[in-house]
Amino acid sequence: MKSQKNKEVTVMKRKGRLCALILALVLACTGFSACSNGGGESSTSVPESGSSALESGGTDASDEALSIHYLSARGANEGTIQSLQKIADEYQETHPNFNYEVEIISDRSSYLQKLRILASSDELPEWFDSDADSFYAELVGKDAVADVGALYDELGVADDFYTVAKDYQRLSDGFLGLISWQANTEYFWYNKTVFEAAGVTETPKTFDEFFAACDKIKAAGTTPVAMAGGDTWPLLRWAAFVPFRTAGNDFIEKARVGEESFGSDTGMEAAAFVQKAAGYFQEGWSTADSATCVNLVTTGQAAIIYDGTWQLPYFVDENMELKEDIGYFPLPSVSNKDVTSASDYWAHAGIGTAVRKDAMTDEMKNYFSFLFGKYADVCMYDFNTVPSMKPTIRDDLSDLYQEMLDNFGNVNTYAYCWDVRIDAASNEVLGRETPNLALGSITPEEWAAALDEAVKQNVG
Repeated sequence: MKSQKNKEVTVMKRKGRLCALILALVLACTGFSACSNGGGESSTSVPESGSSALESGGTDASDEALSIHYLSARGANEGTIQSLQKIADEYQETHPNFNYEVEIISDRSSYLQKLRILASSDELPEWFDSDADSFYAELVGKDAVADVGALYDELGVADDFYTVAKDYQRLSDGFLGLISWQANTEYFWYNKTVFEAAGVTETPKTFDEFFAACDKIKAAGTTPVAMAGGDTWPLLRWAAFVPFRTAGNDFIEKARVGEESFGSDTGMEAAAFVQKAAGYFQEGWSTADSATCVNLVTTGQAAIIYDGTWQLPYFVDENMELKEDIGYFPLPSVSNKDVTSASDYWAHAGIGTAVRKDAMTDEMKNYFSFLFGKYADVCMYDFNTVPSMKPTIRDDLSDLYQEMLDNFGNVNTYAYCWDVRIDAASNEVLGRETPNLALGSITPEEWAAALDEAVKQNVG
């Protein structure tokens, strides 16, 4: 049976669960499609590096079936998804009973809704995406997910991952249960032609310079900043820019547990910054997605977008160098009193992938051994995506991608993502009220009060 390709919604295969599904729909008052767990048998070919689990005298895992249903919150066209699919297809060629099926729900709220329903009914798929957030910590507490750190050690691949890619996915107690697939750094990407036409001759190093450049661009008749408000997280970064520069990660770490108010001086500076920046966003920004906004910049309809290196395939030419009219610059400074520097910014591994604990069988470990042995180079060279694992440095690696790898490896202090650090319930308030703040529907004081109240109610 061949590997099935990505699809937005998967129809439940086992008819015996139809009644259970209908009951769950009624109880939850919401719609979702159940995951399927197909089966089959593997061939006898087992990668040598994946044999550690078998050398103690267990049954040869190559005689056993391996079926992976992967519930993913990623985009279908992401380099990560395409890399994983290509490697799964290759594995299936020598393991004809191996089945790999991806179910993609790229809308984050819909994805989280389904994941929670599956978790509550003990129907988690073999693989599923998650951040290292409070909901995931609950699953770890219920012993529902596998120890990925132990897997790395058993397969001897721990040192093949970048340090940030591992540390980013850890819980506060150090537990590592999420696989990283990407090595992301975030920058301000800009259209050089638009800058030149507006008379902006240098990339801004301070936010004062940044807004001065935006004024020139706006006066020249072009949108200064493309904002993907429909994706939620980009606007939350803008709220975090000033606090990270002036207080490091301390502000969000204290505010998320009620030790500091969002109405403090730092919080008010963040709110004022968001409202000021919103004056430079494109019309209709609150519902725009990343793909649309990237296109605005590459076509010269907007000057700047803040985004991550996962967008590199849209910014590079056939030689994997930045297109002639595209450049980038790091997070600017606020003042000479900043506590973080130019080498401190958002660097992370994106959303991780968990493995259901009882799915971490010998045959699963063998597949991971095969996967980890190929992933970095497939991701980097076949799909132009910076991987979480260190790729082979080949002669055809472009200067740009080498620079991105170096940048990721040399980040000093990486900024915390607010939407990951804050508890799930308070994060809903953050995601709802920050756009309202930017739109001018609420004041900075109302924004802060809503967040403080959410933290009080949800964290105590």
